[in-house]
Amino acid sequence: MKKIKMARSITTRGRDSLLRYLKDISEYPLLSADEEIALARKIKNGDHAALQWLINCNLRFVVSVAKKYEMQGLPLADLIEEGNIGLMRAAERFDESRGFKFISYAVWWIRQTILEGISAHKRLIRLPLSQINGIQNLGKAALKLEQQLERCPTKEELIKFMNISENMAYDYLQSSVCGCWLDQPYEAESGEHLQVTLKDPNTLEPDTQLEKEGFKADIELIMKVLSPRHRRVLSLSFGLEGGFPLLEDDIARLLGLSTETIRRAKKNALKQLRGIKEIQMMQEYLR
Repeated sequence: MKKIKMARSITTRGRDSLLRYLKDISEYPLLSADEEIALARKIKNGDHAALQWLINCNLRFVVSVAKKYEMQGLPLADLIEEGNIGLMRAAERFDESRGFKFISYAVWWIRQTILEGISAHKRLIRLPLSQINGIQNLGKAALKLEQQLERCPTKEELIKFMNISENMAYDYLQSSVCGCWLDQPYEAESGEHLQVTLKDPNTLEPDTQLEKEGFKADIELIMKVLSPRHRRVLSLSFGLEGGFPLLEDDIARLLGLSTETIRRAKKNALKQLRGIKEIQMMQEYLR
């Protein structure tokens, strides 16, 4: 099976290793929109080299995103490695026909895996050592199998690969926050998905969530034309600051302004954005 290889794995946590990695990835060129479209079309046809090139040429962007999450429990090198996983998954799923740059789509995947890594780290601190080791081994096994199978592994495949019991695997999965394999069927006869058992009932279905988050990422880049206040109001409204979308009353309390001021700011900001050609594809999210 072919595997995705990053420019240079950050195998140690020393400063010199990180500097060498940053130097390596800086040698990859930035891609134009036309180059991204051409690569995406090749990827759809199974071109592994095109997939590798799209990933490598965007590794530096992962670093810029990872730096925003420093001082939250994980070293920068770990944050970068988490973000690289998200970048790889975005490259495999990118649809150039939507008309947006690759990185505006990939930013959600990068943030998601970084936040999962941070959350997992904080959760592991409160778990017994044996449970921590089991979760870490499960995560490594899942990633290794995903590379080998070129898809997310099922629960049975993880159990067989790790040589553990079903109950133990379930305990590890419940304690783990990272897991693309949660969407995979674990009983061939029923077709039931592990996600049915473990998912938060308030969580959107994956396709719906991905679509909404993809639009949010695009909006975030386009919002640079707005004033700082208007941009902040919309960022909080759309949940672009690492949390959930806030109501106008909540934003008003947070910023120390009246609800009416927030309402007008949001209305004016959306009116300004509607004049931008790219935003016309996002009307559903600008009402």
